[in-house]
Amino acid sequence: MEIRQLKYFLAVADQRSFVNAANVLFISRQAVSKAIAQLETELNVELFMRDSNGAFLTPAGILFYDRIRSSVMDFEQIRTEMLEYGARYHQRVRLAFSVGTLALYEPALERYRASQENVAIDYTEYPESRCASLLLERQADLAVCTEPPQDSLLADKVLGSSPYGVLTLPGDELTGRGTVSLETLRSRSAAWLADSQSLTEFCERSNLHPAYTGYDYFRLLQLTRANRCVLLLPQRLAQAAGPEFRFTPLEQTLYWTVSCVYLRSLENNVLYRTTLDELQLQVFGKNLGRVREDAT
Repeated sequence: MEIRQLKYFLAVADQRSFVNAANVLFISRQAVSKAIAQLETELNVELFMRDSNGAFLTPAGILFYDRIRSSVMDFEQIRTEMLEYGARYHQRVRLAFSVGTLALYEPALERYRASQENVAIDYTEYPESRCASLLLERQADLAVCTEPPQDSLLADKVLGSSPYGVLTLPGDELTGRGTVSLETLRSRSAAWLADSQSLTEFCERSNLHPAYTGYDYFRLLQLTRANRCVLLLPQRLAQAAGPEFRFTPLEQTLYWTVSCVYLRSLENNVLYRTTLDELQLQVFGKNLGRVREDAT
């Protein structure tokens, strides 16, 4: 038996007519007749007596009517309540991106957010050092960092790594040889995101001094577009910049690694797990379940 068949049966019994029941249900009379016939075959009883005056319950039909009416009404009430609950319920997921990482994932994140009716996704870029604090203070559910913090309460999974290089306008003589040496880079005004500790240490060791630094990735792109500087950044971020720029790798390779970081104490929260599992799989191509396995 299907709930659809039971609803059709009750409509015919209440209307005492297959035609009137079909009109109330906004379906064809044939669909109602077919459903009742299937129900009678399955139960091996005749539920209605049919004549020119309409359809009337048989003794078996009366017994069946009394037994199922309250159950169908309860089902409809539950269905209505759950639909209302679903309309009210709105899960909020908070993501913290360290500076420079958001440009990689924002297009996929926006597509995923647009597909979710009952999940509100909030995300903001923060300095690298702030991301761990937001997780530990439970002001963020997940953070995307270039340098995962060393804290026993936090677990992380590498999302990907990428070599550093130089972003210039096409035709720039700096990138004419296929790679950029540190010596050549010292002769030009350079810019880079100020939040990467590993890049800062590398530049200090290499005697590189930026003309521009900051947390605003798109502002640095504007400076590069205006030919005010060349931009030292990872290849993955260069891909996010667009085809108008040219990326040339450094001779001395430096890698930029992006990780997903979350709070271990929330692993057993089913809502947290299922919501973030789906988000991480759709946006980052990683499953949070595998993150937990790798992190333990």
